[in-house]
Amino acid sequence: MEEKLINKNIDIEKMVYDTAIKLLDYDKIVQSSKEDKYYLEVEGEKFNIYDELTLSDGLPSLCILYGELNEQYPEEEWDIKGHEYIKKIVPLLENRSDMNLSMFSGLSGIGLSTVCLSKSGKRYKNFISSVNSLIKNNLENTLKHLEDKSGLSDNDYDAISGISGVLNYCMLFKDDMKKEINKMLKYIVNLSKYKKNMEIEVPGWYIESNNLHTKKEKEIWANGFFNIGLSHGIPSLLINLCNAKQLGIEVDGQQEAIEKFSSFLFNYRLDEKNGYGWNYTVSFEDYKNNTRPQEYCRDAWCYGTPGVAYSLLIAGKTLNNNEYINYAIESMKIAAKRSKDAISPTFCHGYSGIAYISNRFYELTNINEFKSISLELCDKVISFYNEKNRFNFIDVEKKEDKICYYNSVGIIEGVVGIILTLLSIKNGRKTPWDTAFSLNDYKNRI
Repeated sequence: MEEKLINKNIDIEKMVYDTAIKLLDYDKIVQSSKEDKYYLEVEGEKFNIYDELTLSDGLPSLCILYGELNEQYPEEEWDIKGHEYIKKIVPLLENRSDMNLSMFSGLSGIGLSTVCLSKSGKRYKNFISSVNSLIKNNLENTLKHLEDKSGLSDNDYDAISGISGVLNYCMLFKDDMKKEINKMLKYIVNLSKYKKNMEIEVPGWYIESNNLHTKKEKEIWANGFFNIGLSHGIPSLLINLCNAKQLGIEVDGQQEAIEKFSSFLFNYRLDEKNGYGWNYTVSFEDYKNNTRPQEYCRDAWCYGTPGVAYSLLIAGKTLNNNEYINYAIESMKIAAKRSKDAISPTFCHGYSGIAYISNRFYELTNINEFKSISLELCDKVISFYNEKNRFNFIDVEKKEDKICYYNSVGIIEGVVGIILTLLSIKNGRKTPWDTAFSLNDYKNRI
């Protein structure tokens, strides 16, 4: 099909170039790290939580961007620019003994960023090997801590801070890290087993109220819930299991776990008379009474229909279940067009994430409508472009009744995720950056 990308009044390559050049100004990045977004107030005192070693907001996201740019435009030597940020990461990491294993705030994210800048593994071999060794050496203790702790939190297993994100990274090294992959798969399979709670059987991914993060959450879900967002819920676990199976890696109970996770998501979709899609969570009450949520939440990568539909599409293909596949396709078409509560160009909760997932649907189904939708959403993203902004794009968030604007650098809520999306939809993705979002096609891309 003819791709009528994108807003005809904007030169996409110039826009990408100008943004990438702005991101070379390290002083401006440091300046952005001091904005209100990165301050947390605890007992009347404010603390800056920005960490330049995190993929979510820091230097690794820039390495991913320059790695992708170098593959897209090798004659422009973006790899040299990315190397300057690698040189900043190495000594910082050497002086840190508290790095966790996670994707967005830990070693997996640092590893992924270096892989993307490595020219398909030809460069930074020793550094990548060192990061992988740290993950190998610490995984056993991490899993033991999770298994021994009282109750489950979503950041134990999720794609952002938990095992799912670590597994996403390790599957890039399916031969060298097969032992570690198997251990994490067994952890996920164990989560799929049922246990007794309040006199009824509940899935192991049930989160009790006292393990929720905020007072407000504990009030809303007094009896706990089941998280069904791609960022913090079971869709990422389902994708993990399916991806591993696609790579020929299986452990006992894996097939049954795929069936359990996908069946749960399908059962707790909205009744079609209320619209297509999913809510943020399934409450304990809805589970106990076997009732479906009555309203869909925002449409985004992090929560809502796009992320969940993607996981169900992958599961449907793995299980040869056309009912799952057809519902995933239909719900994604509807969600991408309505884009409920999307007000930002960013990946996590904005138009970039919806656009990229739409494009992944096109790649997986060959349905031209998804390509058209992804291009239309790219136009939405580009409409936010403004050279007067510090990095050309800004993150837009609604907090209570107030609209807030932030100069965010990172991949998840910042300009890096936006540029990567536009580049990949325009030219095709060249590095495995989408591994961070549980969207990588390992079998066809490694």
